[in-house]
Amino acid sequence: MVQISQTEEDIKISIELNRLVTRKPDVVLLPQYLKFNNPPIFFERHLAQEIDEMASFCRIFKNEARIVLVKKEKGFWPEMFQKLDKETLLQKRLEIADLIVERNKKRDEMALERFDKKRRAEIEKEIKRETAMRDRLKQFQENSVREALVVDVRKDANSNKNPYPTPSPKPGPDRLATPLLRPPMSGVRGSGRINVNFTNPHKRITPKRESQGNIDVAYAAAGGPNPAVKTPMESVDE
Repeated sequence: MVQISQTEEDIKISIELNRLVTRKPDVVLLPQYLKFNNPPIFFERHLAQEIDEMASFCRIFKNEARIVLVKKEKGFWPEMFQKLDKETLLQKRLEIADLIVERNKKRDEMALERFDKKRRAEIEKEIKRETAMRDRLKQFQENSVREALVVDVRKDANSNKNPYPTPSPKPGPDRLATPLLRPPMSGVRGSGRINVNFTNPHKRITPKRESQGNIDVAYAAAGGPNPAVKTPMESVDE
């Protein structure tokens, strides 16, 4: 279904789409020709007067395609489309096919020219950037060499003017210097021996268990040491 309406400035054409558009339709807008091809939908008309093809446009929506044809001269057209017979229509199609090929060739040339200009501008911008970086690097190197020479000259001048190191400034009367105190050196202590004597007997007797009361007696009866004789450790504790 196609709906067509016009005003003094443009012509609006609405084409109903019976399915979702999955690819870009083929739309051709020429001064006196219109074509919309999106299989199975095909709409083609030869206009009675000329339109502004650069200002005209086509928009694709979900369920329809809207084509707006901007008139070159404002006013109502008594007839919007031409009525052609079969032979004339075939001749017109051949002429329009040649126009489309020529127009596409011009568009390709213009697109290539725009691409070349854009590429050339990018190359010139990159060259300017690299040149600026080289200039900054060269300037930095020159400044570094100049600063190094100035430092060397100052060192030579200071070494010739002051052959001896300058003493540290003395504290003024308003500020007291902090005295430097060194800890006294302690003498080295030699080796020696310490004797320890206990004034009181230092002995701790651990009470025995009742089951071990007769162990010493049995041990002595078996030929062991005499329990009445004190051991060296017992004598030391006393």
